[in-house]
Amino acid sequence: MDYQEFSGATVSEQDKAFAQEFANFVNGRMCSADITGKELTRAHRYLQQEMFKVFIGFMRQLAINYQNGIYDVRNEWASQLASEAYRHLRERELIYDPEFSNTKTY
Repeated sequence: MDYQEFSGATVSEQDKAFAQEFANFVNGRMCSADITGKELTRAHRYLQQEMFKVFIGFMRQLAINYQNGIYDVRNEWASQLASEAYRHLRERELIYDPEFSNTKTY
């Protein structure tokens, strides 16, 4: 997996290893995204909260990538949907992220 260069962002080796393992799981070992999503809800409630934070972070980065044109036809749908959803959550004040609107557009 190629990791994008995020200026100023430090990514731990554990985070990189998890991201790679998750990519491997999705790319060949996952049977169903819906069933996997349901299974994740069996985790401890605190872990569900933390997993959701990871999901929000992923959605935010896809939204930023979409705004900056960093996507292609293979992930355009996910990137556009993430951008719309994240923007909506901010507008409804369900997410506070003042830096998001300052995202540089190329």
